[in-house]
Amino acid sequence: MNPNSSLTVAQLNGILSIADDAIISVDDDQKIILFNQGAERVFGWKAEEILGKELNKLLPPRYHEGHHKHIAEFDRSGLEARKMAERRAIFAMRRDGTEFPAEASISKLAVGGTTIHTVILRDISARKAYERELEVAKERAEAAMQAKSMFLANMSHEIRTPLNAVIGMTSLLLNTRIDEEQRDYAQTIRASSEVLLTIINDILDYSKIEVGKLDIERQPFDLRRCVEESLDLLSSNAAEKNINLAYFIDDSVPAQLVGDVTRLRQILVNLLSNSIKFTHRGEVVVSVSARAGEDSLYEITFSVKDTGIGIPEDRQAELFQVFTQVDASTTRKYGGTGLGLAISKRLAEVMGGRMWLESEVGVGSTFHFTITVEASGSQLAHSFLQERSSSLAGRRVLIVDDNSTNRRILVKQSLLWGMVPSAAASAIEALDLVRHGHAFDVGILDMSMPEMDGLGLALEIRKYRDEYALPLIMLTSVANRPRDATLALVKFAAYLNKPIKPTALFDSLLHAMRIEPVHAQQARPRTSNGKLAETHPLKILVAEDNTVNQKVVQQLLAHLGYRADVVANGAEVLDALERQNYDVVLMDVQMPEMDGLEATRRLRARYGASGPRVIAMTANAMPGDREKCLSAGMDSYVSKPVELEDLRSVLIDVAGSGRNDVEDASPIIDRRRIDQLLELQDENNPTLASDIIQLFINDSPKHLQNIDDALAAGRAEDLLSAAHRFLSSIENLGAHRMRKHCMELERLGREGTLEGGEALLDSLRREFDIARQHLLTIVQSV
Repeated sequence: MNPNSSLTVAQLNGILSIADDAIISVDDDQKIILFNQGAERVFGWKAEEILGKELNKLLPPRYHEGHHKHIAEFDRSGLEARKMAERRAIFAMRRDGTEFPAEASISKLAVGGTTIHTVILRDISARKAYERELEVAKERAEAAMQAKSMFLANMSHEIRTPLNAVIGMTSLLLNTRIDEEQRDYAQTIRASSEVLLTIINDILDYSKIEVGKLDIERQPFDLRRCVEESLDLLSSNAAEKNINLAYFIDDSVPAQLVGDVTRLRQILVNLLSNSIKFTHRGEVVVSVSARAGEDSLYEITFSVKDTGIGIPEDRQAELFQVFTQVDASTTRKYGGTGLGLAISKRLAEVMGGRMWLESEVGVGSTFHFTITVEASGSQLAHSFLQERSSSLAGRRVLIVDDNSTNRRILVKQSLLWGMVPSAAASAIEALDLVRHGHAFDVGILDMSMPEMDGLGLALEIRKYRDEYALPLIMLTSVANRPRDATLALVKFAAYLNKPIKPTALFDSLLHAMRIEPVHAQQARPRTSNGKLAETHPLKILVAEDNTVNQKVVQQLLAHLGYRADVVANGAEVLDALERQNYDVVLMDVQMPEMDGLEATRRLRARYGASGPRVIAMTANAMPGDREKCLSAGMDSYVSKPVELEDLRSVLIDVAGSGRNDVEDASPIIDRRRIDQLLELQDENNPTLASDIIQLFINDSPKHLQNIDDALAAGRAEDLLSAAHRFLSSIENLGAHRMRKHCMELERLGREGTLEGGEALLDSLRREFDIARQHLLTIVQSV
């Protein structure tokens, strides 16, 4: 191309005339000197009509003053042009006076002592109209989604009401004199109804998430306990299929977290339930790790790994969709709605995380999810019980289990306590170690092993070492615990239930090696198989809207021998009482539609003193909450998460006393708590009461120091956490006078004030000194 060649004026005008955008140039006086054909199409003016007119002719009057101001600012900026990416939306005006949205860019050029400003303008009316249509469509879709979710919620309630009646009536029927065939029919009706109720609750949960009405709580909780409770809920299902359940918590994970423990447990239970359902042999393992962030925040990663059937790669993306399973045959064979994973994924996202899957057909699946939570305190999970482990240091332990996961857990935990582990993968390998004279202080034997099981191995070991030379602990599930008469020959020192829990392992090791003194168990009347229901028969109704909490409370009651009916809110409580009588209502305080306090008020207004005893279940059993519960007509309360012994104690209280029978004088120690601990002692845990008392005496100074440190540092959140942890220990032993002062300290922390904290701490210390002497006397007497 010739560098000296240039475009003629006619050629430039031709180029400008074919441009779709409006191109307009003005002189120093803002008079229009160029108006191309694109501008004629956009504005409706002919060039000869508009040339020489002011640019304001093309702008709505409200922009006239601002236009001159913007031009002046542009000239002062020193820029030659504002690039296309810097365009800003404006409004222009056509010849007929109608306004339209536009995008514009501006440039300037000095020509012969004057400045020419050129505007390139594009009409974006069609785009804005499309965006408005999209916005309207989005709003309609959201409204439709909310309407659908509200419909699901309403329908769930309408279906659940008669279904509760079916469950309640079958409960009544099962308590009548019926033959075995009729009982089988009634139990089938009840079981099927409970499955349907679970599906309806899943639908209701999902509808709450969809409309954004799912509240996430922020309360301190113990992560290890949350994982163990989730495993406990499904341990019997795993034992029936002979599947090994286990868990790992990485060394980097904080022991205490602040978040929604109920929703976290719901995710874990859903994933564990799926894994157990689709696993026929092998194991299901929960792993927990953490990555530290800023401001005490952690990203906690949970992995649930199974050795199940696996999922084809091309179907994995569909798995988290609502009402979707791998294929139709899966639904027929295994049941389920496909809602559980969708709910779990959304819950993880609501808690600041995500969920994903790794799977191989025929090998197994691993479901991962993360949540973002705050750490409560600086203690890490791996330090659990280390402060008490000095008595185990240097002790030699023989670990025999064909399952590599269990061996790894036992080896890691014993190393953390300073023990010297030797692991064997088979009974033959372990027997070789014993025969060749290897010395061990204690042995842990898995019951279920190929070739030779744990009982057979124990009998062989007894040929070389008696129960004093080598105490043995059997590792088994409750469902598979042997009842063979040869157990008497082996004389196991303890039984350790799967999944392996550090607390139970620690206590079993101490007991087996007689490290702590063994106190003879006092003779006392016991119920058959320890079932409270046989001595205190009660018809119990549980009112709780969270499905995981429902399962937990039902399992605790089943352990005490009770079969309870369940409803999801206060209105359903009143409906259930219209159908049949109940002796006790375990009432969640916070429920949708009608909360526990309002339900109790209406219950008392309708039935008076002849109505059922009402026990509140509340997450924060603070002094003010107690007064609210009692003033509404409730008889007692238990703190969430509900503990077995708290539940046993309160059921004994309400079964044997009148309503509102509240003692004014607080005893130093509630002897009933001690008696309950003694009642739980058996051949496997003969020193349970004295062990727990000694642990309380040893740990309390540390709790008191934590409270002192929080007050000295002026940190209310640390005070709340320290007092909350100490309070749970105090309540376990029924130290009522200590409890009162500790609850007040917890209240100060919750309200963000430290005023009066030092005086309360002094009172708490004095009451601990009194309680310690009282407890030491009790230990000597038992």
